[in-house]
Formats: sequence, structure tokens, C-alpha cells
Amino acid sequence: MRPRMAMMTGLMRTAPMILGLDRSGATSIEYALIATFISIMVVGWASFVGQSISGFFMSIANGF
Repeated sequence: MRPRMAMMTGLMRTAPMILGLDRSGATSIEYALIATFISIMVVGWASFVGQSISGFFMSIANGF
């Protein structure tokens, strides 16, 4: 077997093991999920508060 071919075969065998041990991709996915959850909560909260404030000012406007 040629030296380059043997080296490439060795890399092909060890690459899946190296990628299996790397956990940095999982961390970025977890951060993305947390950011998504927080943004959904902020949008929901802003919608609820916006409707409450709108109703409050409408009641004040109707009082005059």
C-alpha cells in the first residue's frame, strides 16, 4: 500500500472517533435553543403587556 493511501485510510478511521468525542457542537446547539426559548418568551410577554396597557389607556380615554 502506498504511504499516502495508508495515511488517508488511517485518517478515515480516526475521523469519526474524533468527531464523536467533540462536544462543542452540542454546546452551540444548546445555546441556540436557550436563545430561541428566551426570544419566544419575550415576544409573548410583550404582546400580553401591550394589550394590557392598550386596554388601560382605552379605559382612561373613554372616561373623558
